[in-house]
Amino acid sequence: SKRELNSARTDLLKLQNKESFVTYAHTELKVTTWRVDFNKSTPDSWESIGRGWRYQGGLLTQTEPTMERSCLRTKAHHPRDFELTLNFQTTGGKQYKSTGIRFDVDEKGENAHIVYVSAFANGPKVQLAHTVAGRNIYPGNAKSNLPIQLNQDYVLNLKVRDDLINVALDGKFLFAYRLPPRKNGSIELFAFDSTADFYSINVEPLASDTTLIETNNRATVVDAAQAVEIAEAQLKLAEAKHAALLARIAADNATLKEIGSGSPKLAARLELQATLAKAEVDLLKADASKKAGAVTEKERAQLALKSENLPTLAPLRGSQRALDQGSHKASQYSSVYSKTSTGRRTALANWITHRDNPLTARVAVNHIWTRHFGSPLVESVFDFGRRAPKPLHQDLLDYLAVELIESNWSMKHLHRLILKSKTWQRSSSNLGADPSTLTNDPDNQYYWRMNSRRMESQVLRDSLFFISGQLDLTIGGPSVMAGNNVFRRSLYLFHSRDGRDKFVSVFDDADVFSCYRRNESIVPQQALALMNSREAIESANLITSHFDLKLTDIQFIKAAFLRLLARSPTQQETKACLDFLKDNRERNQFIHALLNHNDFQVIR
Repeated sequence: SKRELNSARTDLLKLQNKESFVTYAHTELKVTTWRVDFNKSTPDSWESIGRGWRYQGGLLTQTEPTMERSCLRTKAHHPRDFELTLNFQTTGGKQYKSTGIRFDVDEKGENAHIVYVSAFANGPKVQLAHTVAGRNIYPGNAKSNLPIQLNQDYVLNLKVRDDLINVALDGKFLFAYRLPPRKNGSIELFAFDSTADFYSINVEPLASDTTLIETNNRATVVDAAQAVEIAEAQLKLAEAKHAALLARIAADNATLKEIGSGSPKLAARLELQATLAKAEVDLLKADASKKAGAVTEKERAQLALKSENLPTLAPLRGSQRALDQGSHKASQYSSVYSKTSTGRRTALANWITHRDNPLTARVAVNHIWTRHFGSPLVESVFDFGRRAPKPLHQDLLDYLAVELIESNWSMKHLHRLILKSKTWQRSSSNLGADPSTLTNDPDNQYYWRMNSRRMESQVLRDSLFFISGQLDLTIGGPSVMAGNNVFRRSLYLFHSRDGRDKFVSVFDDADVFSCYRRNESIVPQQALALMNSREAIESANLITSHFDLKLTDIQFIKAAFLRLLARSPTQQETKACLDFLKDNRERNQFIHALLNHNDFQVIR
């Protein structure tokens, strides 16, 4: 703060002496040209400030709409006279949806010139602005109202010579403007309250033969005296915060440790003084539309200080309770994180997976078992707490949990172990079962046979396309939207609250909000989907075309049963099928009927 104050006072003195404020000492500064496609990080040239920046898919993306300072900043200064071309698109945001460039940015980011493109619904535009001592100024004669759209590529072009700037968008000139006094600085890409994709940026010295369009739009007058006043107020605020913090530490030591003579009352008074100092800074920085609110905040702090209405300092127990309530929000904390890890996340992961903590392995085993057998070992798959009843097969659960840990958490080993077991390989039929077994365990709790399970929705869709020869077995790739002529495995279908395949969703699709256990239902919509859906009808036609036309009806019936139901028909089924084919010579209708058979939809 002292450095900012001295800088502001120097600037004021230069203006009073009528010296030129536009000075560039090229011999002392590193001035660089950038030609960047954002296909990977370039930490030697650029640094990211704030959260949400990602290099992905050959471009730079801001993934979190935030009003905090968040940007990608050059480590070197840009040329004094330069041309800049930025290719980008704004993909979303909450309100202002602004994306653009800052240049002449000082070290603290408190002073800069800005050109941004805003998709704000109440006034989309391209705007030039200035940041002076942390305060933003928006000249009314330096903007162009345009119908800016989301998810549309734009090319922003700036040409700057001395204090003259020309702004163009997509090759169309928008406006010229005379900038206020300039200083050396860096360039920043930013997205304010928006998400955005940046494709490329090109910054190079402005060619000497480039002609710029002149303008009568003069620079907004920058009040250097006010900049000094703001810097002084910011220094006062920093000092007040420091004094309040020291007093609070002393008060806590005296109250909790009985060390020293710290006073909670003094700490509260200094904290209120810091609140007043902040209100004064906010008032000096406030735009005209926010002046009234800033004045109210300052008056409220002054009245509280005058009337000794001091804030109550929360005791240690109260502070711990506040943490338990989860009232803290991410926006309350700095968006700049340490470049070195504290190791806390690694420690947490090591604790979760430690062999002395069997809960993690038990939960994993229960989920894997559920997928293979249709029912879990522990019925409350979402709750392994003390209220959950002791599982019937706890010995089996613990045995498999130990196997998972001892195999270095290899789930492939666990899958192989289960699938090779006699338990999994048993038939689901109860024909010929011992009568006492049927009496004592009718619900198959002891797995004396395999459970019959309805196909999951994705398996059912994939089976239709696989048998008909349409399923695309390509491995990997991005999610795809379901639709006509989309035959990727259902694993790759886009799955969200608002984007789900209609056919799959009818057959107990996976819950978007949880992944514990799927529900099973039998509803009329499922039968209607297999009777009338495009997937079922087209698959039936294609499956029919795969059979030899020379097959007799009996041969065709047996071949169709084996292909679709994986078994031979009974005598009663053969007779019923022959009667059907006598009345309906279109064999695709017979295949369509088999697709609606219970044995096609159930895994036995």
